[in-house]
Amino acid sequence: MHLVVDGPMYDCMLFETYLLSIINETYFSLNYNKDKLLISAIEKLEEKMKKFHNGNYTFKFAEFGTRRRLSREWQKVVFGFLNKTNNCVGTSNVYLSSLYGTKPIGASAHEVIQIYQAIDYSPIEFSNFYAMKDWYKEYNGNFGIALSDTLTTDLFLKDFDMQMSSIYNGVRNDSGDPYIWGEKIINHYKQLGIDPKKKTLLFSNNLTFDEAQKIYDYFKDKINVSFGIGTFCTNDTFVAPLNIVIKLQYVNDKPVAKLGDNYEKVMCQDRQYLEKIIQLVNSNLNWH
Repeated sequence: MHLVVDGPMYDCMLFETYLLSIINETYFSLNYNKDKLLISAIEKLEEKMKKFHNGNYTFKFAEFGTRRRLSREWQKVVFGFLNKTNNCVGTSNVYLSSLYGTKPIGASAHEVIQIYQAIDYSPIEFSNFYAMKDWYKEYNGNFGIALSDTLTTDLFLKDFDMQMSSIYNGVRNDSGDPYIWGEKIINHYKQLGIDPKKKTLLFSNNLTFDEAQKIYDYFKDKINVSFGIGTFCTNDTFVAPLNIVIKLQYVNDKPVAKLGDNYEKVMCQDRQYLEKIIQLVNSNLNWH
């Protein structure tokens, strides 16, 4: 399936959540027996809850599963159970947050940074810097987790200078090896003379609870660690979930790109522009 949303950014950007939710629920309803899916989902949820209650999971996370949920009703059930644990700190779903009286928790998206690739006053290689600067100013220091991998984390760190590293609460991982990435961010803080234990690493790259626990155990004594976990919360059944996304491709008729920290997450419809971006990144660092 191929969908295009066209119009002003303030109208278009929210369509990602609605469309992906509708597509996921429709796909699974039409192609599989709903009762069998729910039985599988319930069994898996029960196993997860046992591990929470038994103390197997000690990490903190927010539920990010709206876009790829099995259904709206199932997400409500799942969050109702997760919200009873001491591990779940909230949800990115504003309705559920209001319903359960929790804090809505989200993160800035790649499209925010991609927009700056098409702004004339912002050189592409500095798109991270201008996006971070304007974001922080707009929200008066709130939502202080920077997203690192729009044009690779290595390029991001060139803009994540002393000022940005100091004012932002931490950095989010959404591609690449989480351990290599985490050590890279910690070393960056140390080189700037910033205590990593006063900062946070937020991991959100298609995680399971077991994977999150391993990452937490590895980093917990080095830096604060948190997680945004989506599909594994709201669409974990005997059927593999869909791997679908909606990403920004053009701004004012100009192409934009998302590289990530591995080739699997590269997205750009304009081949010529993508080659230009890769050349630009490689001119600043050795990107693989």
